[in-house]
Amino acid sequence: MTAIDRTVYPRPNEKLTREELDTRYCISETGHAFIRATARSDVGRLMLATLLKARQDFGCFPAPLEVHSDIVAHLASQLGLATVPPLPNETSRKQMLHHYRAVVRVYLKASIYTNGGEQLVTAAVIEAAATMSDPADLINRAIEALNNATVDLPAFSTLERLANHLRIQVHTQMYEQVAARLTADEVAALDALLIVQTGAVTTAFIALNRYTSV
Repeated sequence: MTAIDRTVYPRPNEKLTREELDTRYCISETGHAFIRATARSDVGRLMLATLLKARQDFGCFPAPLEVHSDIVAHLASQLGLATVPPLPNETSRKQMLHHYRAVVRVYLKASIYTNGGEQLVTAAVIEAAATMSDPADLINRAIEALNNATVDLPAFSTLERLANHLRIQVHTQMYEQVAARLTADEVAALDALLIVQTGAVTTAFIALNRYTSV
């Protein structure tokens, strides 16, 4: 299992500095116009602003209640709200959330993961796995590919499963290609590296690793 904090997968509940808030969560004039034209109530405008800026920053739509309170307060201030109204959860205003996410995608010219996202990830990971093996690096390549194409990021577990599956597939193919080219003598020499010879305390393979790591 790959730790999410070893990747660039977004974590919306992280606390940001004032500078990060100003840089990453500043609502543009066109953003304000979009929000005013789409939502009427204070709660609706704040929720839409949260979804819009989160999608721009993270590449996905976290649940509103997962977004750090400082981010929400910063957006509320820009909207001119005297107080910060509580955002709805995923079940209480499900239809509104679905609608707002859809209009944000249209505004940002973004698309959902099921619309070609898996194919993008597959191509990126297969290419990367030819030269790297760390699952975190492969997941990061997948995230980069999706962000470049403005495709919603899926759940982290989805990327992790697909990246690991493709990694095994690519590396197995590489192993089989190398193994098919070995002669019988080369195979015997490699096998001998794993045998503890008489008078030795370890295998030649371990000794070789120690030598090459110096």
